[in-house]
Amino acid sequence: MDFIKHRLRQQIVVNDIYTCYYFEQSNREQYIAESHDFWEIVYVDKGEVNANTGSGYYRLNQGNILVHSPNEFHQLESTGSKAPNLFIVTFRCDDEAMGFFDENKLFRIGRDEHAVLARLMKEGLDSFGLNQYPITPRPDAAFASEQLFKLYLEQLLILIIRRARTGGQQAGRLLSTTTENQSAHMGQRIIAYLERHLSDKVTLDSLSAEFSMSRTQLNILFKRTVGMGIIAYLNRLRIERAKAYIREEFYNLTEIANLLGYSSVHYFSRHFKQTVGMTPSEYARTIKARGGE
Repeated sequence: MDFIKHRLRQQIVVNDIYTCYYFEQSNREQYIAESHDFWEIVYVDKGEVNANTGSGYYRLNQGNILVHSPNEFHQLESTGSKAPNLFIVTFRCDDEAMGFFDENKLFRIGRDEHAVLARLMKEGLDSFGLNQYPITPRPDAAFASEQLFKLYLEQLLILIIRRARTGGQQAGRLLSTTTENQSAHMGQRIIAYLERHLSDKVTLDSLSAEFSMSRTQLNILFKRTVGMGIIAYLNRLRIERAKAYIREEFYNLTEIANLLGYSSVHYFSRHFKQTVGMTPSEYARTIKARGGE
């Protein structure tokens, strides 16, 4: 009798990893913005953190996973509230199925995914220890621990895609199919509007009229998505733009104040010092002394 074999299909295969970290961060951690040509998953084991990415601005709470595509800009930002514990893995996978994560980014895991994550973290610890760079295999690693790490990572990615495609409505549902994603989309629209109107007198009343929502509803939606109120976020945008203008040295302080909608250079300077801890002039001298920020 001739036996006919069937070659098993593998739709997600991970053969290379770059980093495997477990961080216990403060609630005021400073994070570095980055992009790289491989995938990254960020899992919030405890606490909360914000993520500013090329695909949008996200609030990550305990149980969320965010997936960064290759070459996508991303930066974590502290919320100033709950200190986060983060599990982060970066890896290479060139399979077509990973294209799913180019459009779907933020997920809340269920029990199945949580169990796989626990095993993934354990095998990472057994295989090479967490927070090692470059990855260095442990000489006392258990038999085939690296292979199990690979399998658990692949299993996690597969489970996330499966749940999303079946429209799972339990704890592990895809956030992009929920009201939370609609809030995130509206939050991004508001942010884009604020960035275009930094020189204008923007108020909650004017935003309420622009987006056809009540002031209270608008502010609650924005705060739930971004982690702060609209006016606080607008003030932060203006200060960050002011710092960029100062570094670029195209405008003097009076011109910068006008460009950013301040009623006077004195009010601008006072607001800048309250936020940055130094006056605009002191900030400019500091930048020059450092040779750039």
